[in-house]
Amino acid sequence: MRLRVDHVPASPRTPVSRFVHRPLDGPFHSATQFEPPFPGPVAGKGHPFWVLEHRGHELHFASPEEIAHVIEVLGQRALPKPRALGAQQAAVNSHWLSRMDKAWLSWKVRQEIVRKLTEVLA
Repeated sequence: MRLRVDHVPASPRTPVSRFVHRPLDGPFHSATQFEPPFPGPVAGKGHPFWVLEHRGHELHFASPEEIAHVIEVLGQRALPKPRALGAQQAAVNSHWLSRMDKAWLSWKVRQEIVRKLTEVLA
């Protein structure tokens, strides 16, 4: 399992973004202001973009708030239903949890993922 921070020219959006960052000035896909806001660019590098690699798959994060949200969801012994998590945004079948690779969903693997992500936020 490996977690790296890349930098990209434009502020990234990930499958987790719409469930963490609430748009303030329009629909999510066209909004420019969010609560909480996305991180600003790092001078000379660009916007931070976290990538967790494990078992041949990746999970992307555009902010520390997204990492905290994934820790909160995956850290539950009994996973919540993606339909319930996505209902508020009318995204009952496009929640990031419903699209997550099945190899990542066992309790043992989720504990490893949560441990690794918690290190980043510490």
